[in-house]
Amino acid sequence: MKKKKLIVKAPLLSRSGYGEQARIAIRALRTRPDLFDIYLLNISWGGTGCVSDYTPEIQWIHDKLLQTVQYAQGGGQFDVSLQITIPNEFEKIAPVDIGYTAGIETTMVAGDWIHKCNEIVDRIITISEHSKKVFEATSYHIKNENTGEETKDFKLLKPVQVVNYPAYEYESAPAGLDIPFETHKNFLCISQWGIRKNLENTIKWFVEEFRDDEDVGLVLKTNVMSDCTIDREMTTERLQHLLDTWCGERKCKIYLLHGELTTEELTWLYQHPSMKAMINLAHGEGYGLPLFEAAYNGLPLVTVTWSGQMDFICKTNKKGKKVPLVSRVDYDIAPVQEAAIWDGVIVKDAKWAYARESSYKRALRDILTKEKHFKNQAAILRHHIKKTFSEEAIYRQFVEAVYGEPIIDINIDDLPKISIITSVFDAEEHIEQLMEDVTRQTIFKEKCEWVILNANGPNNNFEEEVIMKYVEKYPDNIVYKRLDEDPGIYATWNMAIKMATGEYITNVNCDDRRAPWAFESQAKCLTGNPDADLVYNDSYMVNEANQMWEDVNPDNRRYNFDEFSKEAMLRGNLPHNNPMWRKDLHEQHGYFNAEYRSASDWDFWLKCSFAGSKFQKLGEVLGVYYFNPKGMSTNPENFEWKQKEEKEIFKKYFAKLRESKATAPEGNLVL
Repeated sequence: MKKKKLIVKAPLLSRSGYGEQARIAIRALRTRPDLFDIYLLNISWGGTGCVSDYTPEIQWIHDKLLQTVQYAQGGGQFDVSLQITIPNEFEKIAPVDIGYTAGIETTMVAGDWIHKCNEIVDRIITISEHSKKVFEATSYHIKNENTGEETKDFKLLKPVQVVNYPAYEYESAPAGLDIPFETHKNFLCISQWGIRKNLENTIKWFVEEFRDDEDVGLVLKTNVMSDCTIDREMTTERLQHLLDTWCGERKCKIYLLHGELTTEELTWLYQHPSMKAMINLAHGEGYGLPLFEAAYNGLPLVTVTWSGQMDFICKTNKKGKKVPLVSRVDYDIAPVQEAAIWDGVIVKDAKWAYARESSYKRALRDILTKEKHFKNQAAILRHHIKKTFSEEAIYRQFVEAVYGEPIIDINIDDLPKISIITSVFDAEEHIEQLMEDVTRQTIFKEKCEWVILNANGPNNNFEEEVIMKYVEKYPDNIVYKRLDEDPGIYATWNMAIKMATGEYITNVNCDDRRAPWAFESQAKCLTGNPDADLVYNDSYMVNEANQMWEDVNPDNRRYNFDEFSKEAMLRGNLPHNNPMWRKDLHEQHGYFNAEYRSASDWDFWLKCSFAGSKFQKLGEVLGVYYFNPKGMSTNPENFEWKQKEEKEIFKKYFAKLRESKATAPEGNLVL
């Protein structure tokens, strides 16, 4: 598989949720140096501070930042960008741009986010099913102020993939923290002090519940913006004001922790014998990393059963139902507070969860009165998380999401035979380079058979002379036949397919080119994805003949095809000029319709799609499509009959699409 130059734009050194998200991403990507050449671009994150612990990981980040500057100053280009931030800040950086965002903690994303995602990035990675569902469910009715044009269903068009965080194994700090615990029944809360986190109610209701219990304590790890001394003073004053104003006299204790803690110190907190539960009463979470960390350390949880944490606080029971293994806090979904509205991020029509006071107090009491029960639940949840969210599994998911295709550890020996089919007609200008381009493929000698059918007239022998030189060089790979007449490109393809002896088929047009590893990547993808019947990829578009793949500027125009669906297939021919497919598609669905002169491949792929075949898109640019002014499908002189063909095909399958939607059972997704 091709190694890609990847630029990661993120708050890599920030003491924030996005900062930790960025560092988790880097750890995953660094597990596959064979796939990624990593470059870094650091950005700030609000007023948050920077990490101060100078670990080998932070040293590596600093070294990479310097290397990136030097590479960029030398004119270096990138294949892919991974932008770890909110969508407002997405920008075009590379031929493939990926947005990696925590999403939003409410019930809808801002219209600006949808616009940015649709216009800028190729796909989106997010951290929870909640975030994905909100992205996909949000829809707006908008009006263009300049044209007056209205869009009644303005929504996200780009694919969203969920990759959760991994569960780590950390040692507890031997010396622990210098906390003068006077209590033996302690609860932990880790949260930045802001309106979404609902800290005021978390603290106030806690004190009201345990006001008279001198053996209960709340360990509160928080800050307002950063970890500096001034912020510590602000946080202390805010907490004291809350306690003095709302809480009155009390016997229970509040322990304030401020400043950066190492992972070992946090582990010590999670595992402290006096710690009874972790509290999270936030209105919503993109994921809830401290809650996740507490859970995989075996600490019982007190939280609402809504938003991002649902990905990890639940375990499926024998009936297939997801059951939260926490002390549940009931909640109501209601509009966000006016003070929470954030232009371009949290919109006024959004809603989130409001914990119910009585339910929260009951959940706290249950932790103490049913301690054995919740400890057992926490142990079960810990085991489930360790098994489901292992570093190896999550890192692999993330690497595949960034790379854009399944990471298939398949040896060349495991690949079946591949039959390449080519129809040669009036290709004098392209034939020499065509023969070179195909025979240099990484698996050509070991795995490929090339069926070449020459449809030229009897007086045109130039192409044959060139082909025969390569037949002599590769007698075990090239099958050559001169036809008596030209039956048309699709009839020629059908003849070649019937002659082919490989399990996989790919067509090579005389004027198009491939990346040297294209056949290998496509064949490995098909082999590793038994449910896929065809693989396709993006291609560069060039106006100059005979440009090899490596000679095309990475910033060149390209066909940026959608992910596979029936709807996307109707919008355009996704496989286009260089797919690879299983030969048994023809046993199931017949051959290309030779009555069409230009669009028979689109017709056949639609036929397969509507019959249930699955196509897989590869996440790299593997083809070069020459916009040949003399080509069958690109010659302006052919547009009239070409459009007639395409219209006929579209109408036929659009009718099938409407029929499938009309007969679908209510509530089921057909497309």
